[in-house]
Amino acid sequence: MLSLTVAIGAAVAMLGGVWLVFARLKAQNKGCGPNSLKALGLVLFIPALLMVAATVPNFQTETLAALLGTVAGYVLSHSKSDDT
Repeated sequence: MLSLTVAIGAAVAMLGGVWLVFARLKAQNKGCGPNSLKALGLVLFIPALLMVAATVPNFQTETLAALLGTVAGYVLSHSKSDDT
């Protein structure tokens, strides 16, 4: 039951995050650039990672740590500040 709750919550977070990213882009009259694609990637990847960790039996913590490290590298990677 807990894994179903986590999966539903993560799916709602994904949909809400995608909506917020596109609403912000529309409000600023900007298109999809490197930073907006990075935001979309984070909004979709982190809840998906949470879903997998909660629903897949025997999901190893080492795998989760490696995937979270990948996300940290992705977030901290350099991108231009004037891109959308």
